Amino acid sequence: MAVPSESDIRIRARVLQIMAALERAGATPISNRDLHAVAYLANVLSPLWDVEPLETSVLKDRDGPRSSALEHEVDLCIGLGLILVDALRADPENPARLDATYRLNAKVARPILADISILPDEQMVEKYLNELAFAFVEIKPGSRDDAALQDASWSNPAVAEGRIVDFGEHAERAAVNPTYNAAQAFQRFAPEGVKLDRAEKLLMYVRLLKRRAHG
Repeated sequence: MAVPSESDIRIRARVLQIMAALERAGATPISNRDLHAVAYLANVLSPLWDVEPLETSVLKDRDGPRSSALEHEVDLCIGLGLILVDALRADPENPARLDATYRLNAKVARPILADISILPDEQMVEKYLNELAFAFVEIKPGSRDDAALQDASWSNPAVAEGRIVDFGEHAERAAVNPTYNAAQAFQRFAPEGVKLDRAEKLLMYVRLLKRRAHG
């Protein structure tokens, strides 16, 4: 068996952290589509919390944001018994494809998550993902992947389908990240003397995506 790279380990740890946050928020079992959606939002909103994203660009595909690296690590986590497949069903967007729903195998994953949480930087990641998960769960289950499509970086009309949505790979992340800029813009509408913290900006931004996805 090949020894996992540092990048593989980081992605695997983040997958488990995302699944743990979703479990705490009551959002599991979660579909494969929705997992990719929340993982995308975790990447694109990461500058708001000064958290290092796992990826800073993604292919703009008609099926929404999907990460092959994330998918690979989810599959490995399933093989290792860290994540359980709860159900398989026809993908509502593509009946020819199966869509799995997942949940964390807490008994196996918790010791690993406990080791991860000892690291100071990962404690901040955990807080960030918890805030995101509790905001994400407010979106109706059938609209969660649609919410990611409403994201400012993803929906940027200057980026055509089949091109790369770059939210900071080749420049300073905050400067070229429309999502970050949109979330920061909420401060302009706050009452005089009120300073929004990053958790409030994150919640307001995800609620904006929710309203757009719900129509």
